[in-house]
Amino acid sequence: MTLNVGLLEQSFQRIKPRADEFAVSFYENLFAAYPEMKPLFAKTDMAKQRKKLLSSLVLVVENLRNPQALAGVLKSLGARHIGYGAIPKHYPAVGEALLMALQ
Repeated sequence: MTLNVGLLEQSFQRIKPRADEFAVSFYENLFAAYPEMKPLFAKTDMAKQRKKLLSSLVLVVENLRNPQALAGVLKSLGARHIGYGAIPKHYPAVGEALLMALQ
């Protein structure tokens, strides 16, 4: 599968003006489709969490053409999420919620 970097960059530019709405939609979609994920965020300040989501997405999208810059950051992010209770079976749920929010 080839990553269409240009399309991702264009799509993200369209989201930026509505970033807060996008982040709210992401978590609403995630919890509606996968209610078992909600307890992972029980002690989370969701306003801060939405900002973290957006910051992470900005970092990734802005470095899609420079993936070596992302390796360490993404490994660290993954390690933190393991500490929060994330497991590999959660990844498709997050992907689906992201795609739904993008729509």
